[in-house]
Amino acid sequence: MNILILDDHSLFSQGLGKILMDHYQNLKLNIYKSISDLNSAEADLKSLDIFISDIELPGEDVFELLSSIKRHYPTLPILIISMHNKLSVIKKCKELKIQGYILKDDHELVTKAVDCLLGNENFYSENVTKTLRIMDRKGNILTPKEEEIISLLANGKNNHEISEILFVTYNTVKSHRKNIGRKLNLATNAEIIKYYFENYIK
Repeated sequence: MNILILDDHSLFSQGLGKILMDHYQNLKLNIYKSISDLNSAEADLKSLDIFISDIELPGEDVFELLSSIKRHYPTLPILIISMHNKLSVIKKCKELKIQGYILKDDHELVTKAVDCLLGNENFYSENVTKTLRIMDRKGNILTPKEEEIISLLANGKNNHEISEILFVTYNTVKSHRKNIGRKLNLATNAEIIKYYFENYIK
């Protein structure tokens, strides 16, 4: 079996590699710290059984890489192992049809996740699935205009400024703001802003 790990944290990737080497016989393992290293090595992705990656590497666009892999190697299973449990990040992975996503705190699940992906099954850990339920329960309820308003609120704009930016009346903004609070069960601007940064910012 041939597995590639892409992660800039050496201690984590080496520890992950040991878990995999102990679990799977005849495993060929390649570890890279960056997309730049991966490209320089001209890694043979078509020979891989699993591609494992963190979702954030300093100064690099992991989502661009994942999109490219999905275009050129559509059958290659991808497992994300990340510290990020944010709705916006997980939502992007779902949109790219990434087969697996677990948190670094869920490292004990790595072999289970790999086994599922090898068996053509998706695997999102329970912690990640809980976050996805927010999208089912809340994220799909907000209209694009409401999402635009909470983005502006999070960036320090008040209702008057938002009405000018969106070319709507002050009362319209207040009405949207009330609907947002009702839908998300959040009472204050501080709670809405906290929700935004937890769920919409990478």
